[in-house]
Amino acid sequence: MPTDVSFVVFPDSDGSQAAARRLCDAPGVQLVSHASGRPWIVGRWPVGGLTVAAAGRARVALAGHSPAGADHLDRVVRQRPDLSAVDALARTVRGSAHLAASAGGKVRVQGTASGVRRVFHSRLDGVTVAADRPDTLARLIGADIDDELLALRLLAPTASYLLNERPVWRKVHQVTPGHCLVLDAEGRARTTRWWTPPAADRSLEDGAPAVRDALVDAVHWRVKDTGAASTDLSGGMDSGTVAHLAAYKAASLTTIRTPQLDRGGDDALWARRLTDQLPDAEHLLLEYEQAPTMFAGLDTGEGMTVPAGPPHWVRSGARFADVCRQAADRGSRLHLCGHGGDEIFVPPASHLHSLVRSHPRLAMRAVRGRRAMTRWPLGATWRALADSRDFPSWLAHCANRLDAPPASPFAPQTGWTPMLRIPPWATPKAADAARELLLRTAGEHPEPLAPGLGTHETLDRIHLAGAAVHYAERLMAAHGIRFAAPYLDDRVIEAALAVRPHERGTPDRYKPLLAHAMRGLVPDTMLQRTTKGAYDEDTYNGLRRHRRTLLSLFEGSRLARLGLVDDAAVRNVLRTSHPTVVPLRDLEPTLACEVWLRSRAAQERSPGTAPAADDLEGIL
Repeated sequence: MPTDVSFVVFPDSDGSQAAARRLCDAPGVQLVSHASGRPWIVGRWPVGGLTVAAAGRARVALAGHSPAGADHLDRVVRQRPDLSAVDALARTVRGSAHLAASAGGKVRVQGTASGVRRVFHSRLDGVTVAADRPDTLARLIGADIDDELLALRLLAPTASYLLNERPVWRKVHQVTPGHCLVLDAEGRARTTRWWTPPAADRSLEDGAPAVRDALVDAVHWRVKDTGAASTDLSGGMDSGTVAHLAAYKAASLTTIRTPQLDRGGDDALWARRLTDQLPDAEHLLLEYEQAPTMFAGLDTGEGMTVPAGPPHWVRSGARFADVCRQAADRGSRLHLCGHGGDEIFVPPASHLHSLVRSHPRLAMRAVRGRRAMTRWPLGATWRALADSRDFPSWLAHCANRLDAPPASPFAPQTGWTPMLRIPPWATPKAADAARELLLRTAGEHPEPLAPGLGTHETLDRIHLAGAAVHYAERLMAAHGIRFAAPYLDDRVIEAALAVRPHERGTPDRYKPLLAHAMRGLVPDTMLQRTTKGAYDEDTYNGLRRHRRTLLSLFEGSRLARLGLVDDAAVRNVLRTSHPTVVPLRDLEPTLACEVWLRSRAAQERSPGTAPAADDLEGIL
């Protein structure tokens, strides 16, 4: 029985029904039909993983993990027997789930605002079909890889939402989180926005209760009937908060801490303090010499890669796979993490750009605090804050500076995205492809995720965190465990972003909104922490241990065969001693692409050919 949900959504038309019926013939595949009797949702899901309600010829479905039951869906669809039923659900449903509706010959499907649940679409037999995974569609239509988009994945830092969220499969497209896909009776598609961030007009005092209620609910409903559960416990405020909230309701709780070498960090100290506060939980500290180190396992990719696209967390992928095994060995059915806490509780530096224009006096104080922490030069700071380029102009600016020297670590980063760079080991072909895609996108005059730079970048970061959790969910599911990131539930995001950014995060206090919201539920000592651990020493140690393996990846690499990287230049970076881990972090997207390409090699069929009728079982 699967522990995760995987599905394809078909329009209420005859065009794609032959493929839908063939999918249904694979063992274990389940089917939900339109009122017309045509296949609507085809896939695999665990008991309770898909809830459907009907009223007349209307249908609504919720796929994923949510406390909303059939009774709630039934009431909604009876009140709104059309596609607007999804709007009513989307504003109130808790948890992390896809929503879909079928009514009047039309279909609507959407994921979550965070992007943990995503929607992809492609053309099949002349109509548009949707799925929750891009590789499902790629296999269904026989898509091959788009080298240009793979080149874009080499950029450091990660490219913005319009670029990074494009699947690397040709003719497979993603719906931007916060938007939905609507299919008509002829299988034509359009997208429209269903979610916008709330107005950030609440004070810390006014907004903290809503954050408290949303986060407590997000953890408690997940663990109360789960039985054995597990959580990360790094010693940080985010994972520590989740562990404490889980302990209130979990029948059995195991906390898992991965090892860390950073001698200057105090994560281990804080983790010990937190475990003392949770005497009824089992606390597992993975021994450093027995646990995988950074960069382990990249030669095989075992337990790390999935076919959807280049993996997240490639440096620490083997560590995460080990956590999956450890949690499964202890009977955990649910693993909770703290991912998303930084994204919603720590506003990016770019929020100062908006603050200078809306509240100049407050901005002066915030800028002084930020400069004290980061050592930004005064002139560069004010030039960055005065930059009035719109989003398309910023993308063009980045495109024209892709091969410029790396930005100074002390340079203010207050643009629509961090200043993008093509790594020095990328070939001219890769640089030209990335530049052309950026310029082409800029020429289409795209809208940002939100009008203000700070909110746009916050949402961009949330989407990137959502993509990472989406990836991790599939790895955990392979061990029979549900994976959850409560901070990335839509209701938690909305509560946090409703608080004014300059109160949500300040230079002199660490995550004041989270601390204020959790007062009385989580030990005050943890909420007063002002430091954050780093894994730089672990990165250096992992490179030393696995240098030979990493070098072997770039002896005739797949990326070099595609003409995207210079193997000799990559090997030079791997052999060089670096005063900071920045070059190694910049190498991570390249490693992810190479490991993914290798993981696909054994499974690959001839590109450009759709699967035969007897080869559909592995698609879902």
